[in-house]
Amino acid sequence: MHRADVVRGIAMAAMLAIVAPTPAVPQAARAPIDRLHRPGLNHVYVVLDAATYAAIRDSRALRELLGRADGGLPDYAPASADADRIFFRGRQTYLELFAPENRFGEPVGKVGMALGHDTPASLDALEEAWRGVCGEKIRRTSVAYERIRPPVLWYDAVQRDDTAAGTDLAIWAMAYRPEFHRWQSGAPADAPSRTARADILAPRAADGQGRFDIASIAIDVLPELRDGLDAQLEAAGFLRKQERGRTRWIGDGWELTLRTVNGSPGLVSLGFNTDRRLPQRLALGQAWATRSRSGETHLSFAKPGEVKN
Repeated sequence: MHRADVVRGIAMAAMLAIVAPTPAVPQAARAPIDRLHRPGLNHVYVVLDAATYAAIRDSRALRELLGRADGGLPDYAPASADADRIFFRGRQTYLELFAPENRFGEPVGKVGMALGHDTPASLDALEEAWRGVCGEKIRRTSVAYERIRPPVLWYDAVQRDDTAAGTDLAIWAMAYRPEFHRWQSGAPADAPSRTARADILAPRAADGQGRFDIASIAIDVLPELRDGLDAQLEAAGFLRKQERGRTRWIGDGWELTLRTVNGSPGLVSLGFNTDRRLPQRLALGQAWATRSRSGETHLSFAKPGEVKN
């Protein structure tokens, strides 16, 4: 069975991995709930129209700002000209972009967002918090990278199916497994456990990547998704700030802004903290990059069917 049919929405980058449901963490093994803290961000993905995907993929100015793109594991090699997805790797976070005709059949405008936890205990605490709110709707999954033999454990993920398998937005939480860093770094099996996002991405800085982090995400969502999503985010440990017509959820080093709309849900913008400053506005198909007064780079998107300003 195709993985998208099993755990649709969990880490699109891992569609070639082995997926096995993991039992709920036994009470005695769970981290105390008071260890729950504001979650970080692991990565975000978005499915783009053909013109925008090509414009971002081919933009020299964007490469100079964010670093080179790659085609994924195992070696982070540059993507082929006909690749249906590309990755921009940051210091602790990364961005995954899909072409409209992608291998997973995901529709243009679909957004996926993985909350990032740097320790197994932190993910355990989140699972406990989400189960307290969502009960049996919460599912935990272990994922292995299968393109090597034997496969190596990659990460653990926690999701609520009705907010992880939507056609517009998927949200889940994940923490890397220590086995993955040992394999990626060539460390021996008894090497200290490293599961932090920064440890996984640290080698990218020596290969023309690792020049940014995603600092903000703004998404428009439909009313039927909003209540369940808000409950999940609050239980996850985000700080909630209500503003006129929108809600800001403050995490660890990033924030998520949600606005309820009756039509045209989707990604509004991404904000990046970059090593360099964007020198000028960039037109990128139905997206555009601008620099804020604080120096943050904003990548804004027109909704499918809309025309950018």
